[in-house]
Amino acid sequence: MVPQTIRSLAFSRYLFVVIFGTFACSSVSAQVSSPPLFKVLLKDNSNPIIGTLLDQDPNNVTIRDIHTKTDVNFERSNVKEVVTPFAFDDAVESIGLAEMLSWKVAQIASQRKQPGRIAKVSSQVIYVTLGTNSGIREDAKLDVFRNEGEIKDPVSGEVIAVERPKIAEIQVIETHEKYCKAKLVGNLEPDLQVGDEVEPNLDLRIAVCPIRDQNGNTADETLVMAEDLTTRLVNRRVPVVDRESLGSVLDELLAQNSILFDPKTAQKLGELSGATHVVAGKIVANGRTRGIVYVRLIDVQTGRIVVATSTSISLPRTMADTEPGLASKRPSPPQMPRNGKALGESRALPSFLTTRSRYQKGEAGGIRIQGYDEFTYRNQGVIFTKDIGCVSRDFTFETVLQFGPEDMVANIGIGYGVADRSYNGLKDSVYLRLHSPYMRIEPGLVELNRFKLGEENVGELATAGPHLVRITKQGNTVTFQVDSGNDGPTDDDFETTIADIEEFAPFLHSKNSPLFFAGAGEYIRVSLSK
Repeated sequence: MVPQTIRSLAFSRYLFVVIFGTFACSSVSAQVSSPPLFKVLLKDNSNPIIGTLLDQDPNNVTIRDIHTKTDVNFERSNVKEVVTPFAFDDAVESIGLAEMLSWKVAQIASQRKQPGRIAKVSSQVIYVTLGTNSGIREDAKLDVFRNEGEIKDPVSGEVIAVERPKIAEIQVIETHEKYCKAKLVGNLEPDLQVGDEVEPNLDLRIAVCPIRDQNGNTADETLVMAEDLTTRLVNRRVPVVDRESLGSVLDELLAQNSILFDPKTAQKLGELSGATHVVAGKIVANGRTRGIVYVRLIDVQTGRIVVATSTSISLPRTMADTEPGLASKRPSPPQMPRNGKALGESRALPSFLTTRSRYQKGEAGGIRIQGYDEFTYRNQGVIFTKDIGCVSRDFTFETVLQFGPEDMVANIGIGYGVADRSYNGLKDSVYLRLHSPYMRIEPGLVELNRFKLGEENVGELATAGPHLVRITKQGNTVTFQVDSGNDGPTDDDFETTIADIEEFAPFLHSKNSPLFFAGAGEYIRVSLSK
């Protein structure tokens, strides 16, 4: 469903049944490790409620308010507006980075404790309903328990305990998204049964690093932010590496000129400090007195970026003055086009876009194009600008893309983006071809492709996203930029520039050159400026 404004009591009741009912029963995607967020505005003009759905009945709804950490119960008739799924970045802007990030980390920590079950037992392999989306990794050891019934008070009948002995220990030998394969550890061979409970021993320990700019400077606001995050994590019972232990490790890494924002360095920091995850951030100036803080939560074992978000802060003049020199050395950071159009908030596309294709709401709040694997012109899965002469004028076009486990290839570029079956490419188009990291062949590969004139590798995506793709044209020069992780300027970003688009793609002209995005993935935001 799409976010809606609730305008009448009858319509309010209908939407609550649809919106709340749907999400109360939906499973959470592997890419979204937390339940869907809701933003609720009440008619009494009280502060917005941002949180997760706990309970509902025909007359009332209960939301767990993240900011106040209380359960808020309200009548459906008092609802003015509901937005769901409410984007995580928007929640950060509403109630603060430290609050939302600590909540997210606590959600991840609780997931790592959730038990699974034995799904199948064969002569050599035990199948368990815990996978990589639960934090399971190869070689991890899991405890197996058997529920042998309740123990009740003989007088009152009250359940006072559950008999649940540990019967085995198993070790993971192969992981998949939703399950893993394991083998018995030790010489005992217990009679394992389908349904036996399996508990992971996956304690989460966080190292919160100081947030610095490229020159190693910090701002008072980021120091407070790091302290605030640490305090909130502790209050949510998430173990945090103490400052003294972290300080000695940081000194060593900084002496080596390591960039803490880099996942590989974060892995090294985690290994030295005993952390399972590292919170690292960087500051990028955005004017003379303002800056953007980009923060990542990085899994030490895999180097995977689990969470990436950003927020605006004030900067001391000394720090802001050091950034323009840096900015002149590298292209403008392709940030989330917050002033662009959010896809999925309405069934209608932004006014500058059009399509012949079907599309549907995605789990991250954006849209997914339906029929992208169809090859007829009428049904081809592509969304493009109404302006079909973009090659004749300057522009900046941005879109944010997130891949899911079943996705394969996304295409973003100039042209109509319509497939040519005989060529196995997009007819009369210049575009980036982005392979999902989930693909078995060439996972994460990004290529620049031009119709019948060849292709070349330009970079690689290490994660499913979100990723920001930017296309800019100035004169005859066109640049494709990819902000991998949509987290500002980092070492994993890449770009390629076409010096003369007329010479590079002579098939493009003023009647066939809209900007487009097509194919697999969920498209979250888009913007176009000229």
